[in-house]
Amino acid sequence: MSEVKKILTDSPEFLEIEKELFFKGEETLSLIEHFCRSESSSIYASTEDGIVTGFCVTDPSTGDVMHLLFIGVHRDYRKSGVASALINAAIADQKPKAVVAEVPQNSLDFFTKFGFYAVDFGEDLSGKNVYYATYRVR
Repeated sequence: MSEVKKILTDSPEFLEIEKELFFKGEETLSLIEHFCRSESSSIYASTEDGIVTGFCVTDPSTGDVMHLLFIGVHRDYRKSGVASALINAAIADQKPKAVVAEVPQNSLDFFTKFGFYAVDFGEDLSGKNVYYATYRVR
């Protein structure tokens, strides 16, 4: 049974995320650590039988808007509801009226199925399309 909870950077779950569970590249890990260590950020982790299956990092842009800075799901747990559970847990905790995120092309289907409205932002530095996605909380 999966469980989603808010964690801190000194929690065992964060240490597992940091080690190598999701990211091999130093540049990506550095960016995630930067997001996670911001004083205004919140981190949510999904675990199943003590194993971290996914996590997300959010930042309240304003009292009404939550910025989804990052979401990652372990490849063995994708398409099993982990990402939705993480977003829903963050929404339940922070109670925003809207959620915004920058979404890469390869994640666009998930976000639109969840209910986000996406606008093409153009290409990122690697030449891949990025979308600005907005979700109005009901």
